[in-house]
Amino acid sequence: MHGPETRPTLIGRLADPACEQAWAEFVRLYHDVIYRVARARRLQHADAEDVTQEVFSIVARKVADFDPDSCGSFRGWLRKLARDTAIDRLRRPAVDVGSGDSAVRQKLSEIAADVATATLWDAEVKREQLRLACDRIRDQFSEGTWQSFWLTAIKQQSIAEVAQQLGRSEGSVRVARCRVMAKLKTEVRRDDRENSL
Repeated sequence: MHGPETRPTLIGRLADPACEQAWAEFVRLYHDVIYRVARARRLQHADAEDVTQEVFSIVARKVADFDPDSCGSFRGWLRKLARDTAIDRLRRPAVDVGSGDSAVRQKLSEIAADVATATLWDAEVKREQLRLACDRIRDQFSEGTWQSFWLTAIKQQSIAEVAQQLGRSEGSVRVARCRVMAKLKTEVRRDDRENSL
């Protein structure tokens, strides 16, 4: 899953620092993802914002050198930048750490941080992809159909509860949810096909 749209044309335009439109789009796509990953790493709001801005600054300096053949996917490259920046922010000398082999403890901490950050990143990218896809398809459905989907699939309310709340039959709530889910899956698959990086 590629998450927010990182088209090769957008990545290419980021190499031009004067291209405000590209940077505005890039920030819109990735700010919340990077910020939520930093917050999930237990950084305070201000530190998470600093990490986010630092990642954008690194991207500005290094995006011209990004090569998918050597760096892999853009999303993976960006995830590594975000992870490394958050870990650097978290690394502080531990005052109350007991004795033992600190080199082993440090390596285990780094491995655990890498795995946790990669998992968080993937979850946040998927969340952002879902949000963007929902925004794109929302107007294609009536309010009742959308609410049937939203309340059952996103808010996790029971079909019976939603049917009563909306004054609809349980069957119509199920059908509405399925219609929106089918369109949403199609939209996400389309994003995956369009994003080659």
